[in-house]
Amino acid sequence: MEKIRQLWQYFTQHLSGTIDGRVLGLFRILYSLVMLVMVVRYMQIDLVKNMFVLPSVNFKYDGFRWLRPLPELWMDVILTGMAVWAILMALGVWFRWSARLFALSLSYFLLMDTSIYNNHLYLYALLALMLSFTDADKFLSIGSKTNKSTGLPRWQQWIFQAQFALVYFYAGVVKVKYDWLVLQEPVRTLVKGLPPGSVFGKVFGSELGIAFLNYGGVVLDLAAPLLLWYKPLRKWAIYVFVFFHLSNTQLFDDIGTFPYAMIASLIVFYEFGELAWLRALLGDVQKAGNKKAVELVAATSSIPKGWYLFFIGQLLMPLRGFFLPNDMDWTMIGQRFSWRVKMDTRLITELDVEAHLLTGQVMKVDVTSFINTHQVRTLAYDPRAARDLAIGVRKAVLEQQGVPCKVKAKIKVSRNGRPAQYFVDPGIDLTSVKYSPWEKLSWVNALEE
Repeated sequence: MEKIRQLWQYFTQHLSGTIDGRVLGLFRILYSLVMLVMVVRYMQIDLVKNMFVLPSVNFKYDGFRWLRPLPELWMDVILTGMAVWAILMALGVWFRWSARLFALSLSYFLLMDTSIYNNHLYLYALLALMLSFTDADKFLSIGSKTNKSTGLPRWQQWIFQAQFALVYFYAGVVKVKYDWLVLQEPVRTLVKGLPPGSVFGKVFGSELGIAFLNYGGVVLDLAAPLLLWYKPLRKWAIYVFVFFHLSNTQLFDDIGTFPYAMIASLIVFYEFGELAWLRALLGDVQKAGNKKAVELVAATSSIPKGWYLFFIGQLLMPLRGFFLPNDMDWTMIGQRFSWRVKMDTRLITELDVEAHLLTGQVMKVDVTSFINTHQVRTLAYDPRAARDLAIGVRKAVLEQQGVPCKVKAKIKVSRNGRPAQYFVDPGIDLTSVKYSPWEKLSWVNALEE
């Protein structure tokens, strides 16, 4: 116990030490610019209209069913505001409030529909919130008057190292499964699905190439904390991580800016003295004859205790699914907000929704008149989405026909190359099924191996 106490004391003292804060300032700029690109992209695809105005059904999160879209104009204002706040974050102007408003706005969009969920959007919201509790705006900022000193408590940079290391590690842990280790899925399906003649497909389309990407990915994720925190390894590992994230841009078509954000994040694992190019650009610390030399004034402070609670929550959150009765890899119940990154591929081979009126009439339902094509994909992953769609169909039929109805769905799904099977019971009225994350869902078919 005494040894543990000494190690803990050394750790807390280490976090209280002083580092050059310009690295965190540069990360703030890079992160903000990536966020700006993301928001502009959302504007280009008219996210608000296509995701929240045209669909009459949104798929809700447990605990957030009360959340509703605002009128289109106000949601466009929020999205535009996110672009403004990203610019202000990059400039270091009204930084803390800009970061918090950005985190709140992104969380609002993220929690509006489960179809939008991606691990990187959750991470982006966390990073904006975390930045808002640091002094990242005191460096490389036009909004700060304290740029003459570059001193910063080490914990302010360390919290980002810990967050990224945690993401990598859990992304590796969840890959230690039969599908990934034996079937080499979903990598095998993704590589085989690349456009014919693509350079990436030619290089990694062989069995050896697939194995390299598959097993290299899980090893890199699991070893990330060691590779990025241990200085002798870090200077070489950086190239591997850059290649890893760039390769993901070729494999996945729905990760957007994430690989570039993760490449930018690598800088937080370095201290200023390790980056010769940054020293040449910004000036060394107290170096004789260097006109750019700045003063590194001590800026020690203990890490606020709230951060311990934050990281305890981050460590425990991914474990909740193991204590729930439904298979989270198949049903997604307990899987989100857990860094379970790209665990599978799914293909809908049959999608047939019917409204059975009490008059005996059976109506074929055009699913795309209720949800968009992006939401349709969610029907292959989350049975709760099928239930939400059925309830939306029943409401529309009652309004249009004046007659109650039952709604049944045939949703046939192939997961990681397996034979397709019905995801939910095709003979059951989905508007009448009961749902609780704490109870086994009898209306969801078990995954057939």
